[in-house]
Amino acid sequence: MLTPKKSFPDLSPDLAAAPLATLDRASVSLGGRRILDAVSFRLFPGQAWAVLGRNGAGKTTFLRLVRGDIPPDQDGAGRRRYVADGRDQSTALGLRQRFGSVSRPDWDFWRGHEGTVTVFDAVCAGFFDSRLLHQPPTPHERLRAREVIGQVGLAGLEEAPMAALSEGRLRAALVARALAPWPLLLILDEVLDGLDADNRARVLGAMAVAAASGTALLATAHRPEDVPPGVTRAVVLEQGRIVACGLLSDMPFSGTADDGSQAEAASAASAASAGPAGPARADAAPPLFEIENADVFLAGRRVLTGLTWRVMPGEGWAVLGPNGAGKTTLLRLILGEIHPAEGGAIRRPGLVELAGTDLRDIKARVGFVSADLESAYPPHTTVCDVAASGFFAGVGLFFTPSQAQAQAVRTTLAGFGLADLAARPLASLSTGQRRLAFLARAVVHSPQLLILDEPFSSLDAAARDTAACAVQGIMARGAAVILVTHRARDILPGIGRVLRLERGRASIAAAPRVEAQGSNRL
Repeated sequence: MLTPKKSFPDLSPDLAAAPLATLDRASVSLGGRRILDAVSFRLFPGQAWAVLGRNGAGKTTFLRLVRGDIPPDQDGAGRRRYVADGRDQSTALGLRQRFGSVSRPDWDFWRGHEGTVTVFDAVCAGFFDSRLLHQPPTPHERLRAREVIGQVGLAGLEEAPMAALSEGRLRAALVARALAPWPLLLILDEVLDGLDADNRARVLGAMAVAAASGTALLATAHRPEDVPPGVTRAVVLEQGRIVACGLLSDMPFSGTADDGSQAEAASAASAASAGPAGPARADAAPPLFEIENADVFLAGRRVLTGLTWRVMPGEGWAVLGPNGAGKTTLLRLILGEIHPAEGGAIRRPGLVELAGTDLRDIKARVGFVSADLESAYPPHTTVCDVAASGFFAGVGLFFTPSQAQAQAVRTTLAGFGLADLAARPLASLSTGQRRLAFLARAVVHSPQLLILDEPFSSLDAAARDTAACAVQGIMARGAAVILVTHRARDILPGIGRVLRLERGRASIAAAPRVEAQGSNRL
């Protein structure tokens, strides 16, 4: 364990300048729990910091405290100060419009929003620190909005509904919204997850333009490749305390374990996901599903074209393709949430054989993980109920699990290291802890088909190993796996086939070989 830092880092390029934001032994308690404990930190104008730490360390709460979204505890022991435009103040009043931010609540809002708010209007709302646009932007603001929309690669999508964007494009739109008001400070929480290589480069380029104009940066990351270029400083959090603060090159990266706990948790997850043995695979076994000549239209736009594909029991597939290629639409088609146009078909003979013809029963034989599914759950849902809902293929728990099911939930949560969090609501978890809860939901019922949409997003290295072992445990007993990813290193052993989507059209290939070094983006 690192030794907690006792004083401010002496890293300002201009020590005569006033810090933009100062935390002095500030603590934050939420829901009766101490989330941040006596943290001290100074952010000077133009500095770029990485915020590191394992899942549940307090990184997101730290970002919210710096931005002024939440106050420090009023216990007299700590304080928070801002200095901007010559004013010294204890709150972010009047500053939050100039502190651009992209966070998980922003994502959840737009994924749950059923309106027709356009990308352009959502970006313009950033000028007013609002998610929705309640007043007309000035001509200068309108020009700026179009500029940043182009910078992040969304030119031509200004009038597209936010709710209809793919995961990667939605993240890019949220970055544009944060950049629009020429921010003094840009705060980004795992913002590069879900971006393909091209959009990642565009977003990083837009961030570099902002940094060159003097914008300060705070960005969380769990992987070295996700630290934006130009970041030279890092603050490391552990159990709500700052344990290191200094040059990025001197910092250990998050989520590495040196005491055997990582391997132990991974082994437990693999055992917990093994479940009862599935039916023996035979060459004559029917496909779990087969899609034939399927066209899919959404809001009058063709998203998938002439798709033909089938998945057999025990197969491992990676689904690759750029943001907006139709990957999420394909998963929704498999799950029965949308249907092919006339002339196309999807059949599920292997799943019907196991579950009957009712689609709800079929979905109960499938494990599924996605950011959209997470966003659909009420924030008060407990970790235990999230995992148990995997038996019933619903959003939320509306049935009482049997004793055997309840035991399976306990075993699975323990395997993912979540036993102590079982009674906690989703709202109290970090983004990574929440992702682990939904991975537990996906495997608790020993599915015959596991569909994973960017399953390792927001996970630290130890949690990624635990999750990967759980997935491989499911595969080892005969389940098929479909993995959607933009990261080559996330393609697990045993996944030997690739379905690549480009503008809604599919091609099939062998999975790429992943070398220890080299590009990690697909």
